[in-house]
Amino acid sequence: MLVELKPSERVQDYLIEDKIAVVKFATTTCPPCKMLKPIFERISGEPVMENILFISADADEHHQASHYGVASVPTLLFFKGKEVLGQNVGFVPERPLYDFILKLENGEDVN
Repeated sequence: MLVELKPSERVQDYLIEDKIAVVKFATTTCPPCKMLKPIFERISGEPVMENILFISADADEHHQASHYGVASVPTLLFFKGKEVLGQNVGFVPERPLYDFILKLENGEDVN
């Protein structure tokens, strides 16, 4: 499921205990963000990803970007419940992102 976070909403409002969530902070003017957007949307629509929550937020409009220490975009934050498991700053190709998310979902070691 893909959620477009409104500036008045909080990431925490969507996080569910023991559920994996991927939050993308991006802007509309950043070239790597524009490249990542269709990849993020495509992955979020994959049937194998049906139990994972995908949240997209505009870093220029959303106050929580600074709360999570987002200094560069795009930034992906990976959650399990309300715990941040890790982050990726910058563009990431589709296959590595897809594989990483599946490893998180399957509880595999990602370090």
